[in-house]
Amino acid sequence: MPSTAALPSPSAPGPEARLAFAELLLGCEDARICAEAAVAWLVHHAQVRQVLCLAPDESDSHCLVPIAWHGLPAPEGFSLALHDSKHPLVEALQWSEPRWFHPGQLPAELPLSSQGLFTLSLGRSIAGTSAPGLLLVAAPEPVLSADAPWLAGHLGVHLTRLYKGRQLARLEEASSELAARVNAATEELATQNELLRRQAIQLEQASAAKSQFLANMSHELRTPLNAILGYTNMLLQGVNGELAVPQRRSLTRIDSNGRHLLEIINEILDITRIEAGRMPLHLSEFRLPELIQEVMAELDPIIARSKLAVSAALDPNLPPVYSDRQKVKQIVVNLLSNALKFTHEGSVKVLASYEVATATLHIAVEDTGIGIDPIHQEKIWEDFQQVDSSPTRAYGGTGLGLSICRRLAAMLDGRISLKSAVAQGSTFTLHLPRRTRRT
Repeated sequence: MPSTAALPSPSAPGPEARLAFAELLLGCEDARICAEAAVAWLVHHAQVRQVLCLAPDESDSHCLVPIAWHGLPAPEGFSLALHDSKHPLVEALQWSEPRWFHPGQLPAELPLSSQGLFTLSLGRSIAGTSAPGLLLVAAPEPVLSADAPWLAGHLGVHLTRLYKGRQLARLEEASSELAARVNAATEELATQNELLRRQAIQLEQASAAKSQFLANMSHELRTPLNAILGYTNMLLQGVNGELAVPQRRSLTRIDSNGRHLLEIINEILDITRIEAGRMPLHLSEFRLPELIQEVMAELDPIIARSKLAVSAALDPNLPPVYSDRQKVKQIVVNLLSNALKFTHEGSVKVLASYEVATATLHIAVEDTGIGIDPIHQEKIWEDFQQVDSSPTRAYGGTGLGLSICRRLAAMLDGRISLKSAVAQGSTFTLHLPRRTRRT
């Protein structure tokens, strides 16, 4: 690509020629035009026959490509990879002074390799390159015009300015694009947040409506059910006369199923109270041995029917507990009832101990029952969830018992843990602080 820059007619280089060239560079806003002007100036004033200017590729700053030349066949295919640190031209980028290369020292692919040449680095390094470019001046002998280093210095300054300007423009463009994307993402996030906020309000309202409905229905169901249970109990006591054996058997079944239904209704009512934050705490000091004895006595009919070896092992040094006695009892009753329900043979143990270091009481119910697969152990704590929730499941219930226990434990500043494996039994443990701080 021969130089096309317009320069004054041939003359000996002097201050005027250098000033004219410097002014020409100041007016250039394109690296290729600057390089073409420099090549033309060297040919015109320094009597150079062959010259090649290499500069960073716009698409790849890690290689130098020809941007201006004179006296050569078109060298567009030539590229100097900067990662090849052993290449003589890459080494020449680090030199501050012109260096002479004998023809035998040059790579064969270089267009100027038929004769020796000078290499002139075009200044300081920029943006991933060793320098803003390299000027190659062919010469049959190691003699170089003093104008060439002067020109290389000025050209390097202007190429650096242009490349930095181009990088700044690209950076500003990328920054603007990033800012636009951030703004778009922020707007989208704000829209999504508003949508989520509205959905959260709707869900909260729906949950409140559900809780209110369940509470109302529980109350409406308990009122007639209590009347049914009351009249059934009166008949069983013989208030209206002695009953025949078949009649007593039927009434006993009515009473048993009615009480089971009442338990289910009470569980639903407990859940709605807890969700609504209306479950009160009644804190008092009590002892665990007496509480566990009460639980065992209440469940004695179920224990007798189960034919299981049911026992209690309590630490003799259990301290008094300051908590809600009724809720602790409700948790232990539920855990023990579940153990009796899901254990067909073997034993059920109630264990109580005290950990002095953390001031924590541990009440464990250990059984040899069917166990729970690890993949289902989180599911059982959810509302209305059971391991087997199919209509043909072998075990009844609402799936609320453990959910209520976990929530009650949390209200008492405690928690419930589970250790279980299929066919190897389960151990549910209530971890309770000696003193509940909530009021």
